[in-house]
Amino acid sequence: MDNKKLIPYEFNQMDSTTKTSSELIAEGQRLGLDKDYGDVANYKPHKRNVKKIMDVRNSLLYKKLLKVKRKRMSESSFAFFRGTVDIMNYDLDRSPNSGIKTLIGGDAHLGNFGYYGSAEGQLLFDMNDFDESHVGFWDYDVKRLLISAILVAKQQGFNIKKDVNPFLHKVMRTYLRSLIHLNQLPAMERFITPNTLPNIASAFDAIHDDRDKFDKSFAKIISKTVEKAVRSNSDYAVQKYTEVVEGKRHFIEDVPVTKHVGNKTYQRLVKGYYDYRHHARSDVHQFLSGFHIVDIVRHSVGVGSVGTLCYLILLEDGDGNYLVLQIKQALPIYQNDEIYFNKRHSSGEEIVKCQRILQSSSDRFLGYFDTKKYSFYVRQFKDMKGSVKLNKLDWPAYCDYVSVCMNLLARAHSRSLTFPMVIGYLQSQTWMDRAFVHFANQYVKQVELDYQTFIKGGKHGN
Repeated sequence: MDNKKLIPYEFNQMDSTTKTSSELIAEGQRLGLDKDYGDVANYKPHKRNVKKIMDVRNSLLYKKLLKVKRKRMSESSFAFFRGTVDIMNYDLDRSPNSGIKTLIGGDAHLGNFGYYGSAEGQLLFDMNDFDESHVGFWDYDVKRLLISAILVAKQQGFNIKKDVNPFLHKVMRTYLRSLIHLNQLPAMERFITPNTLPNIASAFDAIHDDRDKFDKSFAKIISKTVEKAVRSNSDYAVQKYTEVVEGKRHFIEDVPVTKHVGNKTYQRLVKGYYDYRHHARSDVHQFLSGFHIVDIVRHSVGVGSVGTLCYLILLEDGDGNYLVLQIKQALPIYQNDEIYFNKRHSSGEEIVKCQRILQSSSDRFLGYFDTKKYSFYVRQFKDMKGSVKLNKLDWPAYCDYVSVCMNLLARAHSRSLTFPMVIGYLQSQTWMDRAFVHFANQYVKQVELDYQTFIKGGKHGN
């Protein structure tokens, strides 16, 4: 498969309206039968100039925040991995792939799954980062999730050879079984069922025999985080991030992470906000019409996102109710050694489109706007958002969490009409699950080599 023919946002590349699921499965099997074990499993770690690869994306970032980004990425090999999706894409673009295109998250590591509130106010658990989403090869997502699982396991001191690798073989089978189960569902049910916690448990009931054991273990994981996620809303954001000074509410500064913007930036963002509001859904437009802008700050979040222009906007209505929206710069994706640009596409609009497809239900305030220089997408800040603390996972909790994330990844991939081809591909060879896990272990060595180069600085890292 020639990767250069891959157009990131042309969704018709995944059209299969003239083919049945059986025909697509057979087509995937043919592609899988053409593969050797080494095509899927092999990767040779090597020392290289990571700065050269990272500089392509860093050239687009806000320079004053690069030190913050570097500090956060230096905390561990997993933190480094989180902030360097471009490096992995660079390597995967030079490795054999399945040849099967789906809409992918593009950065499907364990830290990019979590809680959020649906448009109906339900608490959902799903993939929740779509900055890198595009039409790509499904195996990129699966490999990134497996690699992150090994990095987290090493961080937690688990035995990789004895315990983790055998478990990840099962996780690959979970991914396949999830796709098979989704393929057997009526199309409408597959389309509209939200990823609530009960629905996630029901999905595991359909693909595994130990539902009771899973329910008990998964409940233990989420019990510590659900309550916090439910409390994480605009009221919480107002309490934590703002204060009243001389009778007026403002964001609290925490330079360089949180800083008020200058007048020119303020005016550009105000204009952008009204463009966003004008094109929002009619119910959202009507609701926001009752609010006015109180304050705007630049506010850095995450690890990989540090350096992108990210803002918080504080809104207030006539009765003193507040709402906080997040405005985040939408960067073009990295592909084939360069940043992908297309004047016909707004990066913010494409991220919004991809998110609405990949998630079972999305934030009611999700939208976008463009300025002369940048593209942004908008979402509610702290809309019941929460995450599982990966550094607190014991072995049973780790196993359940990784399995759930892989199940949700399968659900996201099933939103593409081509997903039955993945079923056929994985069923084509008995060694497929072992090959994916072997690749992940080899690539972890590459991550660790790159991380050491990065933290040492000097010629290659700084």
